[in-house]
Amino acid sequence: MTQEALAESAGLSVRYVGSIERAKVSASVSVLGRIAEALDVEAAELIQRSAPKPQSESS
Repeated sequence: MTQEALAESAGLSVRYVGSIERAKVSASVSVLGRIAEALDVEAAELIQRSAPKPQSESS
């Protein structure tokens, strides 16, 4: 999805979406909810950090 399509679907400006993506601004919980709805995902998925996969031990 392009920034333009996301912005339109979430009711946000393209400039604001770009600023969020570049971490120039922090999105409010309300805005995260609108973005999540536009992306058809749960808001929690937008803020989860990927945990490193455990390394397997070699025997």
